[in-house]
Parts: sequence; structure tokens; C-alpha cells
Amino acid sequence: MSATKLLVLGIVHISGGAHGYQVRSELQSWRAETWAKIKPGSIYHALKKAAADGLLTEHAEPGNSGPERVLYRATARGRDEIVELVRDGLRRTHDPDMLNAAIAMLPMLTRSDAIAHVGERVARLEAELVVRAEWQEHPHRDIPEHIPEHVREQAELWAGHARTELEWAKSLSKRLSEGAYTMADDPGSWQTVPDPLKMHL
Repeated sequence: MSATKLLVLGIVHISGGAHGYQVRSELQSWRAETWAKIKPGSIYHALKKAAADGLLTEHAEPGNSGPERVLYRATARGRDEIVELVRDGLRRTHDPDMLNAAIAMLPMLTRSDAIAHVGERVARLEAELVVRAEWQEHPHRDIPEHIPEHVREQAELWAGHARTELEWAKSLSKRLSEGAYTMADDPGSWQTVPDPLKMHL
């Protein structure tokens, strides 16, 4: 649910306001159903829940040739929530859906903030690989008798994924340090999207 929540809030924010159908269409164009396991029904549920929690505002608008539509806009709390979810997705291991969502919304963070949380992911992966290496040196000490010995292959698979992910995270940190991508504290960032309500005051 966190990945869906992050992407829904993010799409509404960077759009400056969006209807449910627009959010769904945008995420479908990103193929988010394949890398974040987002289902169409969960998008509308996430919008309603975010509005109920004060993360989005709802504005009824007359439909072109049908019933009223609801326009959603991110509140200040909603924008803060996006930032916290991106941070969490970057540093949390073993949650690929959340990591993918965080990468999609990476420019919501300042450059130094993004580097710091990617660095935390690097540290966690390195620590987990140390524990895994120790386990591989003394496997029988930690394997209960009822678990087949070949189950260690699962650990080998995970360690391979972790090493690849660690290499990627270090590379991302380096690219960010070298100025890659337009981040929240850069000119033209998503954070500078004008608030449509304030524009009409």
C-alpha cells in the first residue's frame, strides 16, 4: 500500500492537481503495475484515503457530459508525506515495490537528502552481507535439523541480489553527488510546481 500511496500522492502533486482517471492513466503510462504491483482499484482507494487523512483536498467539478468529477490537490501535509515515503523507500531493504516507487519520485528530495538516504541503504546492505558471509562460513550452526540443507541456495540467491543492489546504490549515490537529475533544491524542480489555488488569489 505504501508504494501505491507514494505514487498516487506524487502524481497528484507533480500534476498540480488531477482527477482519479488522470492519476490512473499516468501510472499506466509508466507501467507501474509491473514494477510496483499497483492495481486500478487501489488507486481510487488511495486517493480517498489520502483525502480523508488530510493529505489531499477534494474539489468537485462539473463533468463534460456526465456527473461531477473530483479534482485532487496535494496539501502541505501531503507533500511532506511524499518526502517521508521517498526517504523510507530509499533506505528500507527487502521491499522492491517501495524502492521502485521511491526511485520514481526521487526528485522530491533535495540532493543531500537523497544522497544521505541512499547511503543508509548502502550501509544496511553491507551489514546484511557481513551477517550472510558469517552464516555461510558456519552454516550448520544456524540451520535447524528439520530444514533441508539445500535451502541454503535461497541465501545464495538473496546474497547475489543484495550484492547487485549494493553496487547499484553506490553508483546512484555517485551520480547524485556529480549532479545527476533535477532535485528538489534545483531550479525547475517538482517542488516548484505552482499551487493553482494561490495563483487565483
